[in-house]
Amino acid sequence: MNQSIDVRYAQLFLDDEIVEQSVRLQRVVHQPHKHYANPVYTVGAPWEGSGVVYLAGVYIDPLDNIWKAWYATLYPPAYPEIIYAVCMITSEDGIHWERPELDVYLGHNGERTNIVLDLGQVGGTGAASILYEPENSPKPWTLIISSCAYGTWEYKGYILRSADGVHWEWENKMPNGLLHGMGDRCTAMKGPNAEYPYVLISRGLEDMEKWGLVRTAHRLAINTDAVQGKPTRVVYPDLEDDPAGQIYHAHGFPYEGIYVGLFQWFWETKDPYGEMELMMSRNTVTWNRIRPRQPFLPRSASDGIEGKFDCQVTDTSLSPPIRTKQGQMETLWFYYWGGPAMHGNRHLTFGRGIGLAQLRADGFCSLRASCFPATLVSKPFVWPGGKLWINASVLGGSRNGGLQTEVLTKDLKAIEGLTQKQADVIRGDSVSLEQSWQKDPTAIETMKGQQIRLKFYMNEIDLFSFRSSISLD
Repeated sequence: MNQSIDVRYAQLFLDDEIVEQSVRLQRVVHQPHKHYANPVYTVGAPWEGSGVVYLAGVYIDPLDNIWKAWYATLYPPAYPEIIYAVCMITSEDGIHWERPELDVYLGHNGERTNIVLDLGQVGGTGAASILYEPENSPKPWTLIISSCAYGTWEYKGYILRSADGVHWEWENKMPNGLLHGMGDRCTAMKGPNAEYPYVLISRGLEDMEKWGLVRTAHRLAINTDAVQGKPTRVVYPDLEDDPAGQIYHAHGFPYEGIYVGLFQWFWETKDPYGEMELMMSRNTVTWNRIRPRQPFLPRSASDGIEGKFDCQVTDTSLSPPIRTKQGQMETLWFYYWGGPAMHGNRHLTFGRGIGLAQLRADGFCSLRASCFPATLVSKPFVWPGGKLWINASVLGGSRNGGLQTEVLTKDLKAIEGLTQKQADVIRGDSVSLEQSWQKDPTAIETMKGQQIRLKFYMNEIDLFSFRSSISLD
């Protein structure tokens, strides 16, 4: 029995951890749908410069239920005294955004701005990452940034705390940060190690120099005062990839008991562009790219700077997607910044704004039964009780599409009362379809505390995930 399988979390199919055997199924990676109102935010104040630079995080603040987003401004021409500053915008609905008037930094005319942190005289600086950590109340907001002393390129990590996401306090002030041995494009996420809770992903300088690597992504865990070991490689181009590709940067976030990540390809073609691809991990140390390999958030089709705002690059927010409910469907809202220029062809930040892309909950990929009836047998696990909820969608509204679940012993014997013949056919499109047996969705409760397998019989349907109705919350 796999002790790591806990079906109180949604069981995704980003890897084969839950899969014992599949027959005539295909893994399909799904792309989020870009919102029709994109870009949902573009710069307009003189201290914001010519475009958004790095999207540090987007959250719904549970204290006031306001949507809040943090992003960077870099060398704004009208404010030459600013090298790097972090700004915040707010929204009532996540689509219409505005600049709040805050008291942290006053403009040239004495007006309040939406700047929440000015780094002052500083050298090379990467993206700030915003984390929400309610366990750290009364300062639940954490900002992690990698920066260099003015005039240098020696990156160090810094941690800041805030009660409101506006007023920030440094744990260790510059230049007394953590020397982590990595380069720029550094991101941060919360990891599973309580002693070193923050995982940085950046460019490991020693490894890159040793092998003559082009841009790659490495990881290192830190706490307020120390680093854990040396940077280790996370993701890099291999022999299956086009040699024009470089891994520009990567980041991850906790999701349903695992870690989902996104990394940006920098395609060094004659007209360079960037796009995001999926990866995943179960420990933040070993990361795997999702097969089939394909863009998760591609650039929009357009020609030149007169087309879509994200026609040349997409770069997702360094925070988890926001889970919302639209009617009966739960969705994930991915915020990203995009623009008409990627590194190497026009000014790096020209015209970049913030966009929104939406994906069904747990909808990163599915196992699809299309041309033929198909089956999936899970590895054994302990049933925690509750009903069996299934996230699935019949293909094309097919009347013939459906799914039945049979409950098996670990030795693959069907359990009476929970067989395929007794399983009611699931149809429709929902993140929480209830499997019932002879009209009784509670029949599986009899297996509470016992080792079982699930066997799914599928036809003309996408299976995105399954879970027990009993939550860990």
